[in-house]
Amino acid sequence: MQGSCHCGNVSVAITRQPEYINLCDCSLCLKSGGAWGYFSESEIKVAGSTRAYRRKDYKEPAVEMQFCGECGATTHWVLTEHCDGDRVGVNMRLFAPDEITGIEARTLDGRNWFGKTDAAHRREPGKVGSDVFL
Repeated sequence: MQGSCHCGNVSVAITRQPEYINLCDCSLCLKSGGAWGYFSESEIKVAGSTRAYRRKDYKEPAVEMQFCGECGATTHWVLTEHCDGDRVGVNMRLFAPDEITGIEARTLDGRNWFGKTDAAHRREPGKVGSDVFL
């Protein structure tokens, strides 16, 4: 699958569909417009130049947002040095709707989650294209 930012300067290729898509409502995700599918670094390839942003309200932010410097679309996030693991969040809104139809969508309660416990969800999961629209 291959998606791109609005202007097409940055593209993201993934080797498979994500298991699910997280719609997080923390302040960073809400304002960046991300709908996250999760992958290992080896499963994605980013082409084009991105800019980075780390939230300033956390002393040790877990992720660094990547976005197109031309159109501003959020493309993905990478883990920072404050977080162990091999995980990348890809903004599934970069892909054509028919490529993500049917994938489970979860509504993560990011406003009240700080990474120390299992995340809660605001409602039961839905399916993209039938009762959840990205």
